[in-house]
Amino acid sequence: MNKPLNRRKMLFGYTGRVWKVFAAGLLFTAVAVFADLLGPYLIGIILDGELIEGVGVKNPVRYVYLLALYGGAVLASGALRFVAMYFFQNTANRISMLMQEDLFARVQRFPVAYFDSLPAGKVVSRITTDTKDVRVLYQVVLAQLLNAGIYMLGVYGALLFLDRNLFLMALAPLPVLAVVVWDYRKKSSRFNKAYREGISELNANLNENLQGMEIIQAFNREEDIYEEFDTVNTCIYTEDMNIVKLESYSSFNITGTLQYLSIAAILFYFGYGSITGAYPVTIGLAYIFVDYMMKIFNQAQNAFQRLGELERANSAADNIVNMLNRETVTEGESEIQAKEASVSFQAVDFAYVENEKVLTDISFDVKQGETAAFVGHTGSGKSTIMNLLFRYYSPQKGRIAIGGEDMADKTLFTTRDSMAIVLQDPLLSSGTVLDNITLYDDSIPEARARQALIEVGAESLLQNLPDGMHTKLNERGSSLSAGERQLISFARALVRDPKILVLDEATANIDSQTEHLIQEGMKVLAEGRTTLIIAHRLSTIKHADRIIVLENGRMKEQGTHEELIAQHGLYYDMYHAQSNGTKGVA
Repeated sequence: MNKPLNRRKMLFGYTGRVWKVFAAGLLFTAVAVFADLLGPYLIGIILDGELIEGVGVKNPVRYVYLLALYGGAVLASGALRFVAMYFFQNTANRISMLMQEDLFARVQRFPVAYFDSLPAGKVVSRITTDTKDVRVLYQVVLAQLLNAGIYMLGVYGALLFLDRNLFLMALAPLPVLAVVVWDYRKKSSRFNKAYREGISELNANLNENLQGMEIIQAFNREEDIYEEFDTVNTCIYTEDMNIVKLESYSSFNITGTLQYLSIAAILFYFGYGSITGAYPVTIGLAYIFVDYMMKIFNQAQNAFQRLGELERANSAADNIVNMLNRETVTEGESEIQAKEASVSFQAVDFAYVENEKVLTDISFDVKQGETAAFVGHTGSGKSTIMNLLFRYYSPQKGRIAIGGEDMADKTLFTTRDSMAIVLQDPLLSSGTVLDNITLYDDSIPEARARQALIEVGAESLLQNLPDGMHTKLNERGSSLSAGERQLISFARALVRDPKILVLDEATANIDSQTEHLIQEGMKVLAEGRTTLIIAHRLSTIKHADRIIVLENGRMKEQGTHEELIAQHGLYYDMYHAQSNGTKGVA
């Protein structure tokens, strides 16, 4: 994106992508308004030219013809409005779909740091609630406001054609309406912005509390959490009531009062002209004028009722614009993968927050096919090294290379396509076992996914699944044990045949009985691959070609298990603390 988007540019851009459907809606709306305005005009002709007092119908054939035209105009107006609304609904739904697709694609390219500072519930609110409100902008609000605008043009054009004085009279309420609209939009914009922010905050609050309900209940914090939720909910209610109050005085009250005052002025004008003979007005023209004025005020009232939704949609559109304008991850252009799978960190410094370094002068080389393990106390920087390797973040200083080639020169897809990761808490979706292994990648055949699951030691799990690979899992795989979830995660990594494998405390949440099975799966997974392991249980990484000990973001020791034990340093203390059953953090 070359220039930042603004709300108008974004909405015009999406409208342009479906302009044919939108233009069809406008066209049918204009013809529908013409048919609707034609009806009163035909009645006026009948009243003035075809009905004679004391005589009746002047020309029966012409009278029937005009009535038929009137009936046809009414039917045509209804049918055309239906077609116009269909096109506007189609426009709204297409734009909403395109907007959600663009937002989700954009979110996938945000740096991980973005999600560190914004709760997931707010992101969900942008993609779902805000796009829904923008859809309403096209679906109801914009269609109604355009309809009202076309009606105004049609009515005033007709009145100018029929009688200049009546046209000038019809203009009288417009300045008052303009002032009310200006005041309404100014206040409504402020109220709706606060309302949208409250909704996002509420979604974030709900998302966080529902995910942590077990902890909330375990510590008897339901009442405090409820009060926190109630505070946010009350703020939303207050802003919503401000909007309701604003709409209450700005919509029906104002337009209704102006409507009755205008009709009174019209009747006075017609009555005075007829009584004095100064400007006799026919009953047909009077009927046309009154009917047209009623249409103007009905459309004005309808527009006022939609202005609140318009401001709400504008606030939602601003939220979407802000998200679309956020910078995505900077990546290189090369799509050629490195020939070797060696990993090199060269004098790397990194900080999540400026001037608060997490890693300082980290340098190491892991040759192709080697296994390197990273150990250290909590906060020593172990997981940060893996975050940098997967380019979730970029180092402030230094160079990271794969196969001797700087990762910064590669596209993200190229970098990550050669790697796989197994996390401490594997993420499983509510799809099938097959879906969770392939991650919906159709290029991976089912037989290959099944074989991967067997190779990591999950054959017994596969035999116990009621529908085999097509067994549906609960959300986050809650129907499986921790060990079973981890085996599926291993199969997910193995099926991609990665050159570089990262195991981020893959056995941290596994009981001792299951650990042996997981260890066998890890051996199969790591065979012939460059493997980087973050270890909690030091007994699981004794086989590593190299163990790197971190402390406060710096490398303190490195070597094989035997070499580090012989040094009697930090690793020695940590290993023996665990071996003796003492509480040690690694």
